[in-house]
Amino acid sequence: MNIEERNALAKSFISDKLDFVANCSDSDFTQIPNFQNLKAILLRLINVKPMGFRGVVATAITGKFLNQHYNPLIDFYACNPRSIFEQGIFYAFENRIPCGKSDPLNVAKNINVLDYEWAKGKRPQSAAQAAVDYLRILESVSGDEYEQIVNFFFYMLSEYAKSIASITISLPETEEVSSHDYGAKLVRFVLEFPESGTVPQLVVSAILNQLYRKSEVVVEGGLESVFGTNTTSKKPADIWLERLDIPYNLFEITVKKIDFKRLDDCLQSLNSLEMLGKKITFICRIPEDTSSINIVTPGSSLYKGKYFNFVDISSFIFTGMMLLSDDEVSFILSELRNFVSLVERPVKTKEGWNLIFS
Repeated sequence: MNIEERNALAKSFISDKLDFVANCSDSDFTQIPNFQNLKAILLRLINVKPMGFRGVVATAITGKFLNQHYNPLIDFYACNPRSIFEQGIFYAFENRIPCGKSDPLNVAKNINVLDYEWAKGKRPQSAAQAAVDYLRILESVSGDEYEQIVNFFFYMLSEYAKSIASITISLPETEEVSSHDYGAKLVRFVLEFPESGTVPQLVVSAILNQLYRKSEVVVEGGLESVFGTNTTSKKPADIWLERLDIPYNLFEITVKKIDFKRLDDCLQSLNSLEMLGKKITFICRIPEDTSSINIVTPGSSLYKGKYFNFVDISSFIFTGMMLLSDDEVSFILSELRNFVSLVERPVKTKEGWNLIFS
């Protein structure tokens, strides 16, 4: 089969498994030998924040389905994991199972052999070791027992997703709080629960979209940054403004330290896209993120012939929220609440939202 057919089959396989276990219970699997031990292994593997280890197992199971001679323990990459996960499994998991775009690749790191040596030093190591334990059990069985153990993995995965989805996400009453106060809440949410940069990018994008929604200016890149779509490799920045399909204002959004390597990477990217002449602004924490490049107040820095602008992210959010109408503020909060409600969002993000906005 060709690549497209293989990836479609991978997606179909995962979807069918999730559909099959949707109405199962523990009692459907108690006949599996060493049931309690297997359940304990799967709890260590699945019920953790990092998604990569369960992504490795899902990919390994799918690889075995596509090729019965495949052995993920000795040659994990033999199944073309990037392709079958990013173009198949990911779309079966989407909106059903917490996952990222490249989960297994984030923890496999081009290592073919999955053993305790691979697991050593992973975070959490117990989850990595559980992935190895589970795959070793799978490789030691066959027939109906193999199918039951595979189904139990997807059942436990589905149960974990249900527990995430059951968390109620509060929707603030905008009539009772001023835009300034909501600005303060958004700043706190962005700084305390950034989710590796996902939340700051989404908030900045949402504010810019409302500010420009009645103009000819189009805000691009926000959702691509957050959801990691395939267009990200050709993006000039995290977010940018376009007029008549021409980018003219570029924004990098971060709440991490900015060093000269980050500026060099930015220059290289702009040069490759022939956009060195475009205005670029970092929306970040000042002075925390800019201390190593000697920017201590909002302003500009000339580096290798290119001016970089810097704006404090807290000030940007405050100012943006104050410029918006009550309806626009309500729309932003509703959109953010919907985003936080997604099953893919980490429990920490959900709990942080409720802590600040309930």
